[in-house]
Amino acid sequence: MIALHACDTATDHAIHRGIAAGAQLIVCSPCCHKELRPQLRAPGLLAPLLRHGIHLGQQAEMITDGLRALLLEAHGYEARVFEFVSLEHTAKNKMILALRRAAPLPAEPVLAQIRAIKDFYGVREQCLEALLARPAPPPADSPAR
Repeated sequence: MIALHACDTATDHAIHRGIAAGAQLIVCSPCCHKELRPQLRAPGLLAPLLRHGIHLGQQAEMITDGLRALLLEAHGYEARVFEFVSLEHTAKNKMILALRRAAPLPAEPVLAQIRAIKDFYGVREQCLEALLARPAPPPADSPAR
């Protein structure tokens, strides 16, 4: 599954589709990061740094893509987040790469990390997490009930 410059929560929807389809490889280049920024609470010690809009925006990007990588890991993938284009060409040069593991690791320790990060920053809702929490729809060829 490949999604390039998927703005805001479109990246979450693309990753969700990849996970739901059991994709062996998920490659995403996230673009805008608007969902978490208004939710973020600047933890005490970081408040003086995050009062500057640019730092808050960078923090929101890091938290958003970090949570996406952790959610991929909790759902059976090995995930990496890295720059893939030189900053001289674009400021939006982040890539999330996830490879499906042959033997998934236990999800609970990763889910506990996600909860702790969300609590620390005051994140109430994250789109990918919400999508993954929904029950999977029945296969298209199953009889309607």
